Amino acid sequence: MFRGNSVSICLVSILSILIIAPVTLNSSKAELPEDTILEFDQADGLHFMDYINVSGSSSVPLNSVEISLWNVTATGQYDLLNSSSSLLSVTPFETDLGSTYWLWNHEFNHENESCTCLVRISLLEQTDLKSYGLTIYLGPLNHRPVLMFSSESDQTSQIILGAQDVELRYDVLLPPTLFSLETNSNLDVLTTLSVCPAPFGICTDDYSPLTVLHELIDGELTLTLEALSIDLADGLYLVDFHIQSMSLKESNTLIQYLAVDRHPPNVTFSSISELLESETIIVDLNVDDGYEGSVYSVTWTIIEPDGELRAVSSTEILDDNRLSFNAEKQGVYQIFGLIRDIGGNFVNVQQNVSVSNVEPQLDLRYDGFKISNNQTVTVKSTDEWCFSANQTTDTVNDIDSLQYNWFVDGKSLLSGRSYLVSSDIKTNDWEDITLTLTDNDGASSSITFSVEEQETQESSSFPSITIWTTLLFLLILSIIIIIRKKILTPQESDFVRWSDKKSYDD
Repeated sequence: MFRGNSVSICLVSILSILIIAPVTLNSSKAELPEDTILEFDQADGLHFMDYINVSGSSSVPLNSVEISLWNVTATGQYDLLNSSSSLLSVTPFETDLGSTYWLWNHEFNHENESCTCLVRISLLEQTDLKSYGLTIYLGPLNHRPVLMFSSESDQTSQIILGAQDVELRYDVLLPPTLFSLETNSNLDVLTTLSVCPAPFGICTDDYSPLTVLHELIDGELTLTLEALSIDLADGLYLVDFHIQSMSLKESNTLIQYLAVDRHPPNVTFSSISELLESETIIVDLNVDDGYEGSVYSVTWTIIEPDGELRAVSSTEILDDNRLSFNAEKQGVYQIFGLIRDIGGNFVNVQQNVSVSNVEPQLDLRYDGFKISNNQTVTVKSTDEWCFSANQTTDTVNDIDSLQYNWFVDGKSLLSGRSYLVSSDIKTNDWEDITLTLTDNDGASSSITFSVEEQETQESSSFPSITIWTTLLFLLILSIIIIIRKKILTPQESDFVRWSDKKSYDD
C-alpha cells in the first residue's frame, strides 16, 4: 500500500515519540537550564492492574506542572484518560553540596481501564514545555509491544548504509500477559521493515519490504542491514519499522530516514592550466553522487611552487564547489580535492596550474622625460639633478620587493633606492649610468645611458647697454627734429592777404 501521505507520517512519528518520552515542545517562553532532569523511579513497561502510583525526582521546582495519562493502545491512538495541574506531593531536599532537588509522587485510579498507556509530566512555568514520560500497562487487556529508540541511539539521526553492514538497536517492551504464557524472557518477535524512496522527505513510490536479520535479548532488539543483500539503489528512503509478538500483537511504528550510498561520486575537475603571476586561479568542481538529495564534503589542499603544503581559507572557497585564490608565486601550483560522500566513499582529484612570472617594466625619468636605453642625457653642471624610477610597474605581489641597483661606468654605486641624485656621485670623471631592476623571481631589466654636463657661459652686459643707448639716442634725435621743424615753419596770418596793387589793377 502506498503511504505518501505526509500528514499520516507526521502523526505516526509524533505518536512514536510520545510513547518513548521524554518529549520536548517549543514555546516563546524562557528555556529551562540545560541540565534539567526529571526522573521516574519506575521503569518503562511496569504493569498496574487498576491503581497507578508513580514517583520520582526533579532538579527544578515543580510549581507549575501538568501530569496526564494517555491511552496509546492502537496505532494512531492518543486518547486522554486523566490529567491534573498539580502533583499529589512534592518535597524539597538539600544535598550536602548545597544544591536542592525535589521528590514527587502522584496517583491515578482506573479500575475499569485496560490499555497500553503513557504517563506524561510537562513542566509549564517559564519553560519550553519540556515533557517526560513513562510507558506502562494498565489492566488485564489491550496490551501490545512497545518499540522505542535505544538510549544509546539518536532517534533523529539518519541511517546510513554504505559498503559495510549496519546494526540498529531498539528497546522493546513486551506485554506482561505474554510472560504468563512463556517461561523464557527472551521471546522472539516478528519484524517488519519497509522503505519507500523519499528524496525530499515524502514517499514518491510505494513501500517495499526489506528482509533484515534481528535478535532480541533482554528487551534489546538488534537489526542488521546487510549491505550485500539489500537490493536498493543509492538514494534517500523513508523507513517504516514495527514488530509483532508471536501472538500477533502489533507494536507502534518508528519512522526513520535511510541513506543508501555504496558507490563513489563522479567528479569532474576543471581549471585553466596556465596563467600569469598575480592573476586569479579558479577551480571548478562538479560532483554527481547519483541521486537527488545527496550530501558530500570537499576538502581542498594546495601545494605551492616552493613546496609549501597549505589548506585553503574560508574566503577562498566560493559557492557551487568553486575554489578561487591569487597566484602570487611563479611555478606550478598543485591543487587537490578530496570528495567524501555520506556513505564513506571518497574520490581524490588533482589539477596542476603553471604560473609564469611577469617581468618588471622599468620606467626611468629625468625632469619628467622618459630615458631610453643608450640615450644621452644633458644636464647642467651647476644644477642639482635627479634620475627617478618611481613610475616602474610590476605585479602587485612583486612591486614592493623590487631591487634597484645603480652603476656608474660599470662600478656599483648604490642599491635599494629607486632614484639617483647628483650628490650621490662623488667623482668628477664619469660618463655612463646603469640602473638594473630585479624582482623576487629573479627576472630583471636594465637601462644604460650617458650623461653630458653643459658648462654655463657668462653673458656680457655690453650688447644690452649698446642697444639701450642707441634707442635713447634715436629717441632724443627724433624729439629735436620735431621741435626744430616746428620753430622754423612760418606762421600763417589770420587776416586776408591783399594782393599787390599791380595785380589788383590788372
